[in-house]
Amino acid sequence: MSLEEASYRLLSAPEEDIARSYDGTAMGERIMEWLDTPEGTVAHDPSWGHNLGKFKHDPLSKGNGLETLIEMAIARKITLDIEDLRLVGVKVEVLDIDLFRLVVIHQFGADSLQVKL
Repeated sequence: MSLEEASYRLLSAPEEDIARSYDGTAMGERIMEWLDTPEGTVAHDPSWGHNLGKFKHDPLSKGNGLETLIEMAIARKITLDIEDLRLVGVKVEVLDIDLFRLVVIHQFGADSLQVKL
C-alpha cells in the first residue's frame, strides 16, 4: 500500500503545484491535519477531528494521570478518523501547563508533534 497526500495547508513545491507527501510523510500530514481540526468544526463531517477540547481547562503536570487519559482519547478517536492508520502506540509527554509532546507510532514509523491545548 502506498499513500499519497497533498500538504493539507496547500504548500507549493518547486517541482509541482502543491507539495505532495508519500507513505510515512503522508501519514504525518494526515495526523497533523487531524490535530489541527477540533471535533465539530468540519461542516460535512462534524464527528471528524481531535477530541482534546475536554482537556483544555485541566492543567497538565507530570504524574497527575492526565497524560494517560489524553493517550487513551487520542488512540480511540484517531483510528476512527484517519483512514488506513494502523496505530502501534501513542505517547504523551507534558512540556508545560498547556503544552505536550505527542508521539504517534504507526505502520510507517513515528511522528512527534508538540500540541497546545
